[in-house]
Amino acid sequence: MIDLILLLLFGLFAGFLLLLKIPRCQRGPGRGYTVSAVIPARNEEHNLPRLLHSLQCSAEKPGEVIVVDDHSSDATAKVATAFGATVLTSKELPPGWTGKTWACTQGAAAASGDFLLFLDADTWFMEDGYSKMLSTFSLHRCEDTALSLLPYHETNRLYEELSLFFNLMMAGGAGGFGVFGEAKLFGQCLLISKSLYLRCGGHAGVRQQILENLAMSEHIQASGGRCVCLSGKNVLHVRMFPEGMSQLREGWTKAFASGAAASDLGALMASIAWLSALAASFFAVLMASVDLRIITLVIYAVFAAQVAWFGRQIGRYRWYTFALFPIPLFFYFNLFVTSLWRKVSRQHVTWRGRDL
Repeated sequence: MIDLILLLLFGLFAGFLLLLKIPRCQRGPGRGYTVSAVIPARNEEHNLPRLLHSLQCSAEKPGEVIVVDDHSSDATAKVATAFGATVLTSKELPPGWTGKTWACTQGAAAASGDFLLFLDADTWFMEDGYSKMLSTFSLHRCEDTALSLLPYHETNRLYEELSLFFNLMMAGGAGGFGVFGEAKLFGQCLLISKSLYLRCGGHAGVRQQILENLAMSEHIQASGGRCVCLSGKNVLHVRMFPEGMSQLREGWTKAFASGAAASDLGALMASIAWLSALAASFFAVLMASVDLRIITLVIYAVFAAQVAWFGRQIGRYRWYTFALFPIPLFFYFNLFVTSLWRKVSRQHVTWRGRDL
């Protein structure tokens, strides 16, 4: 039992190494930017109004908003036009590109701003969020910095709580929020100067990558740039899978195994140790003898408190999700194995009706 407790404590410690601190936006001196917002959109008529309205209501506004309509079968283009956005109809997808990288490349080519802000259509800015992001950006050497926010994850329905560990691992693997590795980028939000974007090769340089954000971060660093990742809490929020459980499964499966492969080795090892310890704390409660039950319950409660402390920083999750953390944890394990098997067996993965 002593050996098990020591292993669990090691796993607890590994969790803090993975997510030591998630910094948030801070007010800077502010500077004048000519920003072009580029939003790739495929069947996003329900998500776009919230994002476009949040940009319209900002005290500071982008110089232009470009929505790249990626062959949508719904009213995406009409919605974007109604909000005053410039709508580009995407050209046919060339071989060797993903839909998102192709849409972003076309939007960047049409943009007139000195800075480019790439946003996923399911994100939106909170009140004063856009201004706060720009103000934070001014604290850095903007021409050579790529700023990426981890959107604060909103959950409305019960099944959305299952995203907890996916979002935690995304934060730990890409944000540089622990002691391992440098900050990479998050796929939902990227603010970058056009000069750095072109210098690093832009989305054309990562055209085949499902997780284009991770690959682009390497290109940015290789070209002399720097990636900065921050929490989007009270700045930029997201509701990723409002359409149901099947959308959630499809969304996380499409890039899950690729994300693990792209992680820093230290972060990957810390993730394995922490997730294993979380699972072990649950089984320890189930298998403990009566005289050890209190000790195992205390250990379980400590892990639940740690998960809650991390989770509150990245999303709006319910208290019982943390108390019953093995449920989203084992869902995470299940989908990881499923995604890995599809990758190994070369099965098609789809997203928005398109093979990836």
